[in-house]
Amino acid sequence: MDDEAIERVNVRLLPDNRVSRADTAKVLGRRPKTLADWSAKGWGPKPIEVGGRIFYRYDEVLAVARGQQPVRPAAA
Repeated sequence: MDDEAIERVNVRLLPDNRVSRADTAKVLGRRPKTLADWSAKGWGPKPIEVGGRIFYRYDEVLAVARGQQPVRPAAA
C-alpha cells in the first residue's frame, strides 16, 4: 500500500460551491466542533452563515486540506 495514498471522502457539494460544516470536517479529518472552535479564533476556512447554518467554500476547504492555506493566520 502506498504511504501517500489519499483517502476519498464523499461530501455534498452545493451548486454554489458550498459544503456543510460536517462535510468540511470530513475533508479536513477533524470534528465539526473543532471547526467551530477555529471559527471563534478566526482560523481555518472562512465560514458562511446561510439560514442559520454554517457552510464553507469548497475551494478554501481543499486549499487548507492540501496545505496551500494555513489553518492559523500568520502573526502580524
